[in-house]
Amino acid sequence: MRIPHRVLRRFGSQPAGQALGPAPIRDVLGREEGNALVEFVVLSAALLIPTLYLVLTLGNVQAAVFAADTISRDVARIHATDPDPERATHRAARHTEMILEDHGLPATEVATISCSEQPCASPGGTVSVQVRIPVPVPGLGPILGETGPVTVGASHAVPVDQYRAGS
Repeated sequence: MRIPHRVLRRFGSQPAGQALGPAPIRDVLGREEGNALVEFVVLSAALLIPTLYLVLTLGNVQAAVFAADTISRDVARIHATDPDPERATHRAARHTEMILEDHGLPATEVATISCSEQPCASPGGTVSVQVRIPVPVPGLGPILGETGPVTVGASHAVPVDQYRAGS
């Protein structure tokens, strides 16, 4: 096999059976300009920032899902067990505010309560609650508004004990 003249000039002329010494490799590596490091930093930043934003957005959506599930279950239980409708409404509103605050969501009216019988805690009835929570998107609040494009929901129905004492 014949080695082109420019390759021999670049690495030095070595006999065929000997390995190249450290000097020619050092010369080749010494001419590296550091472009790979710059490209790595630019590409990693270009990929890391959208990935981080996606993780933050999905975290907000998951927090809203947990909040909606907890609110629907607990508000239905409050209305099914409390014989005083006004007190049940007040307790449910306070509980909803607390859950939304714990999950970092704006405190708004999110629950819709429906009862099969009036008052809600009537024996043998059913209390149903539907919750819809708009999820704000981080950083895009001024553009999309405070509610955001994603809304999560949950529903729960609780039967009132048929043999409970009347109020």
